[in-house]
Amino acid sequence: MSDSKLLYDVPLRITGSFFSRRAIITFLYILLITAAELVTAYAARHGAVFAKYGIAFHAIILFALLVHSARILNTDPQTAKLLLALIVAPLIRILSLSMPVAEFSYIAWFSIISIPVYITIFACLYLQHIPPEAIGLALPSRKHLPLEFAMIVIAVPVGLMEYLILKPGMLVEPRLTALVVPVLVMVVCTGFLEELAFRGLMQYHAVRTLGFTGIVLISVLFGLLHVGNLTILDVLLAGGIGFIFALVVRKTGSLYGVSIAHGIINSTLFLFAPLYL
Repeated sequence: MSDSKLLYDVPLRITGSFFSRRAIITFLYILLITAAELVTAYAARHGAVFAKYGIAFHAIILFALLVHSARILNTDPQTAKLLLALIVAPLIRILSLSMPVAEFSYIAWFSIISIPVYITIFACLYLQHIPPEAIGLALPSRKHLPLEFAMIVIAVPVGLMEYLILKPGMLVEPRLTALVVPVLVMVVCTGFLEELAFRGLMQYHAVRTLGFTGIVLISVLFGLLHVGNLTILDVLLAGGIGFIFALVVRKTGSLYGVSIAHGIINSTLFLFAPLYL
């Protein structure tokens, strides 16, 4: 059996793993990342001088994940690989806090931040000998196309819901012709990147380590990474759609449909809804 089949054919353990040692360790790191997000949100509301505390908190978590992963690599290699995959979460925030928004447009900012994150993810794939199709870099079969299309269809209403919750301002000039490149950036540098990280690399290891609990915990992490918006509705919406995307990827073995859907959600949230609503 190939590695690509292992990701989606491995039986999901529905019970008995939520309170396992592995699940508790993973959940504790998720709580730490959530706390770091709250510190970051506080820093954002009290001036750039406090941003260093958010960066420091996330850096400590990243370092702890690296050290913990190295210490248990020989005794519990599967958990070690999961912890290593989790470093992508604090890494994204460290990069976003370190990159001065004032020096770039938001679209350029998203693009620049995505580059080191992509490098990190593909470095993990290479070092851990994970074939691309094992994390969903494969086209869905014909029988799964309706499900993939359904995800793309629901993306617009989900994006509108998130816009009504957050009400962000315009990121680009209010002209339809100015939206082509930003939409591509949203799909490639936010949608595909985040799906590759969460429903790809992290879910790959989480399912092997924790079964169904792994899908739940990665979805919880994805939702809680939105806690910086300081609204529980956005956390629930992001976590819920992340869970749905996780099940779809599990079913289809492909990231492409949910990546397009994710990009459409972000495009609706940051580009189209502010322009027309």
